[in-house]
Amino acid sequence: MRMRTWRGLGKRRGPGEVWRDWTAADEAGDAERAAALAAELLELTPRSYFSWFHAGLLSKALGNWAESCERNARALELFTPEDAEAFDGVNPAAWNLGIAATALGDWATARRAWTAYGVDGLGSGTEPIDGDFGLAPVRLNPDQPSLPHQVMPSAGTPEVVWCRRRSPAHAVISNVPLPESGHRFGDVILHDGEPKGTRRLGDREVAVFDQLQRLEDSGMPTWQAAVSGASQDDLQELSELLEIRGLGMDDWSGIRAMCPECSHGSPDTSHDHPPAQSEGTLLGLAGREPELTEVVAGWAAARPAVAVDLALLW
Repeated sequence: MRMRTWRGLGKRRGPGEVWRDWTAADEAGDAERAAALAAELLELTPRSYFSWFHAGLLSKALGNWAESCERNARALELFTPEDAEAFDGVNPAAWNLGIAATALGDWATARRAWTAYGVDGLGSGTEPIDGDFGLAPVRLNPDQPSLPHQVMPSAGTPEVVWCRRRSPAHAVISNVPLPESGHRFGDVILHDGEPKGTRRLGDREVAVFDQLQRLEDSGMPTWQAAVSGASQDDLQELSELLEIRGLGMDDWSGIRAMCPECSHGSPDTSHDHPPAQSEGTLLGLAGREPELTEVVAGWAAARPAVAVDLALLW
């Protein structure tokens, strides 16, 4: 009796074949298969920057920060002058390593990553990075993924808020978000570095970044205040009084809902977006009850013509 054998049995696949299968898994939305193929590609090409970088991207998309940190650190080691030429002199694996290390609170690795990317002034050390990287708009609960298989934060509805950046990848919310967003004033969030639209900051446009994860929940209660009889100077003074106490205030009267095209691009005022609320003044306030109500009551008491209807939202 003749024995039949299959010529492909035990055949070692080439990197190109594995990469094609991985691309097909991406297109099919098969995250489990993509993860298996990423591991296979790393076994076949252990010294390839391309392989470690793309495997690190997949780990980032899945929110597997420890794995992303390991893979991007290896890619950082394997970065060659040829790779630098392909990426215009910068190492994107360094940026993704910085994000993953920030998510893990590994500040020494984060500093090393940002320095490798070209960010100056962070030095070394294990203490948390708490720098001043300026104001930036961040989209909470983003509605469009940046990568195949990306696990999206979904605490509520999407909203773009202004944040104070502590590092290239994490920031503190300085607006008072709407309750529907599931976020609060003072929350610390991890954000991506790929621009996803722009917003105006004074006379210039600045990039919008997508949230990747909430790192710290401030627990700061959110309030709504319907105010009548107050001038802009009155409201500015209230804002300053609250800021001194570390509390938040936002003018919700001016919030506009945008179409997806404008939200993810440059806001176009010629579009027919729903108008902002025009009747009266509606404020979003953030703070714990004894302190917040004391400030608001003292401010209103000095202005007999001002009426305030304060309500706790969550």
